[in-house]
Amino acid sequence: MNITVNPDYIRLKCFVENIPASFEHAGELIYDKRNKVRVFEVDGEKLVVKRYKVPLFFQRVAYTCLRPSKAKRAYLFALTLESLDIMTPKPIAYVEVTRCGIFRQGYFVSSFTDHPSLKEYREQLLYDPVLFDAYVGFLVEMHDKGFMHGDQNLSNILFWKEDDTYRFEVIDINRSHFILKPTHEDCLKNLMRISRDRDFSRKVVERYAEMRKWDKSSSVDFVFKQIDKYERKRKMRKVYHKIFPKK
Repeated sequence: MNITVNPDYIRLKCFVENIPASFEHAGELIYDKRNKVRVFEVDGEKLVVKRYKVPLFFQRVAYTCLRPSKAKRAYLFALTLESLDIMTPKPIAYVEVTRCGIFRQGYFVSSFTDHPSLKEYREQLLYDPVLFDAYVGFLVEMHDKGFMHGDQNLSNILFWKEDDTYRFEVIDINRSHFILKPTHEDCLKNLMRISRDRDFSRKVVERYAEMRKWDKSSSVDFVFKQIDKYERKRKMRKVYHKIFPKK
């Protein structure tokens, strides 16, 4: 195993080392789809452990030789967000399990947060102009700092109110990337996966453009063209998998 523990949480090293052995039968399962997420309580402190799905063989080779695993990226990106003053659960550790020298599976450990996602409050977001503006302002802030969330949808942005001010926190960041000086196109492309609801997306992009003093109409057109392009690719992939189903 390859194990990295945040120096601020070195006291949790024994727990981290035991994660691959204990994950299936300990903790509370809170998410079970492609990846699994469990909550553990260690010495009175709640921790979140995300186990990523075992990747395909060629991806495993790539994670061994060419690029960081999802677990490592989640950890490193969280550290970068901390340096940018963008809130995300505290990165505690990551574990990479290998077999015959080849990467097999990764685990990412972070602090626990119980803040709700914006997806749970979508109706409030639509009809509360203060919350809506705070949300769009947060998108602008992230882009200004060069952070492009890899899955920019409402379920991956948590929020709460503190001293009459809305605060936001991002999760599921391993597919993200950072750009030193993002262009208009970089920023607008990152808005294309906010929602499948085009009316909602239009409202967000228009307000985003207003805040940045960009042309609203051309901004919306650009984002919608990106969405159309993405949808065409999805349809082609579905057709491909029907013809050549995975074994």
